Amino acid sequence: MPMDLTPNTSNPDISFVKVESGKDMIYELSVESLERILNSAKDVQRELSSTTIYDRMDVFEEMGAIWTENLNSGLYAGLVSDLSRTTGYSEKLMALELSFVRKMFSKDSIERNLAFSFPNDITGLHSFVEADNGEYYRNMPAGPIFIISSGNSLIPPLIPTTLSLVTGNLTILKPSMSNFLGVSEAFKTLEMVEGKVAKALRDALYISYFTHDSSSLRYLLERSSVGVVNFWGADPARTKVGTMVASNSHHPKYYINGPLTGVAIMDSETAGEGPARDLALNILLYDQQLCSSPTQALFVGQIDDALAFAENVGRHLDVIGGEMPMALGDGQMMCLQNARRAIMFRGSRVFSSKSKDNPWTIVVSRDTPSLDGIIMSQPEFNIYNRRRFLEIVVTDDIDSAPGFIEDVPERAAFRGVDKVQTIGLSLSRGNTMALLDKLPQTGAFRITPLQDMFMRSPLEPYDGMNIASMFTYTVYYRNRGIQPDVMI
Repeated sequence: MPMDLTPNTSNPDISFVKVESGKDMIYELSVESLERILNSAKDVQRELSSTTIYDRMDVFEEMGAIWTENLNSGLYAGLVSDLSRTTGYSEKLMALELSFVRKMFSKDSIERNLAFSFPNDITGLHSFVEADNGEYYRNMPAGPIFIISSGNSLIPPLIPTTLSLVTGNLTILKPSMSNFLGVSEAFKTLEMVEGKVAKALRDALYISYFTHDSSSLRYLLERSSVGVVNFWGADPARTKVGTMVASNSHHPKYYINGPLTGVAIMDSETAGEGPARDLALNILLYDQQLCSSPTQALFVGQIDDALAFAENVGRHLDVIGGEMPMALGDGQMMCLQNARRAIMFRGSRVFSSKSKDNPWTIVVSRDTPSLDGIIMSQPEFNIYNRRRFLEIVVTDDIDSAPGFIEDVPERAAFRGVDKVQTIGLSLSRGNTMALLDKLPQTGAFRITPLQDMFMRSPLEPYDGMNIASMFTYTVYYRNRGIQPDVMI
């Protein structure tokens, strides 16, 4: 069934370009409409920035309440099915993801994020704030902002879009085809909030899909007056977009949230029932397509302990994964079976599912990963096609963990990944203390408990950056002289 990818606007001055993309008919914002939108940006941002930051957050709080009411009433049952179809994830996972939207729009979550991004005082987002005696800051919108979001989840597009709007920016969001329906539905709640501030936020938001060879997309990147382009994704699109942005005479800032992955580290002392379930859950959520998903693991201890742990993880994968079906095509299944056999021939132990709807695989290797050895003969078994698949490498040397993490992006099996984003730990206190000061030197951005590698605190930066501050610039004001006594 074709999707409706019509941009979210009722503005009569906005026109669309009709583009065929496979069986879908896509309606993009036209170049002429984008020019009109961006020409109004200063007035739109001036109006939005004249409202208090607290009033802006209140609107999002109300949006979250509306979303929850609609969700609980069953209004989004069809959306769950649609998103399951477009993303390939199970309906249970999509229902779980929709429950996260309220948290993303929560005033408390947004305020905590802003407080971390602007430690002086978040009221600097609507007025001058005194930072020291006679010295003041004000944080102004750096927009218009153009966000090109990823398609591996519904939540990532909501994060920068919410922060861009709440910091006062005119915002143009390009979702992925896979999450367009969910993203659009989430921001439709803005239309249901009354008042001046809600209207200012509505006037500042445009959501539109653009095909890869779209003239509208080329205009936004190469010629428009956008102030910031925020790209979420991998190559070759990342490099192509960067090249186009570099040619723009307005010199927009280009911020990238690139392809990253996760590593889990366990040891014999903690390898019990709880960590086994925790690892299984993080493998299953989003089928390891998040930047935080564990796609490689290190087990510090004895091989027998690691084998028993892997077997236990498999039992939890059977139970939890059985409620979250993930069907593979015949070609994908054959590729997986060939990879399993090749890894076994290399001396590793392979645990696997007997279910075609839940085809998980756990590999246990001693000291050296086996997966890299088969990638040359099976390049299609890359990180993006390995779902519900994890290799656990066993070592008795805790000090090898930092080097193990640093090596991940250099390995053939992880080609296309920039580096490790998340390290999930389930270690004894002694091993944790032995590693903690060394792990930041690996380049990883996050160190979390194994149990919820996928969860983000409102205080967290995103891939080492505070998004809210990326979308603003600081105006400095001083009302006292600091010139030393000099002869003029």
